[in-house]
Amino acid sequence: MKLSIINGSQRRGSQSGRVAEFINAQSNSFSDVEIIELAEYSLPFWDGDSRESKGEDWAIIEAKLSASDAYVLITPEWSGMATPVLKQLLMNASVPVTGHKPALLVSVSSSVNGVFPLSELMVSGNKNNKMVFIPANVIVRNVEEVLHPVAQGEQSRRDRAIRERIAESVTLLGHYTELLLPMSKYRDPFQYGM
Repeated sequence: MKLSIINGSQRRGSQSGRVAEFINAQSNSFSDVEIIELAEYSLPFWDGDSRESKGEDWAIIEAKLSASDAYVLITPEWSGMATPVLKQLLMNASVPVTGHKPALLVSVSSSVNGVFPLSELMVSGNKNNKMVFIPANVIVRNVEEVLHPVAQGEQSRRDRAIRERIAESVTLLGHYTELLLPMSKYRDPFQYGM
């Protein structure tokens, strides 16, 4: 099974990228894992016309999404919202590429917040691409203080807790992926959600 970890930060060298690397190390349920750094691509602005060419960068990302069986979508919190580049990816993604494949949502915050980007994505992030957001999510709060390489005994209680939450959520994503693999072949006759 192939997993794509999508870092929705619009900055290179971001804290979200560090979280993506940590999640990658926890992805033992998957035989192939790729981190997609959206900051490295120029995504097209979705204008509602799917007949238009979306450009070379989109063709590269779409091929990666198509080859994946599951996704981890990571968004840093930007003024209480998911990043524009991650929302662009979700708007450009189509049912034949991402439909009926499971996704784990992860929010990254430099403070004690982080819930609003997840709420935003859960409300409309999978409307037309029909990804299946699993009933688990991760909020990495005070990201600068956690998930750094340290010895087991040197981890704070909060750091240990988020590490355990990530490991369990990625394992759960693996189970959903196994169960939903046959659904990824389903050809939905309705292009758009309700």
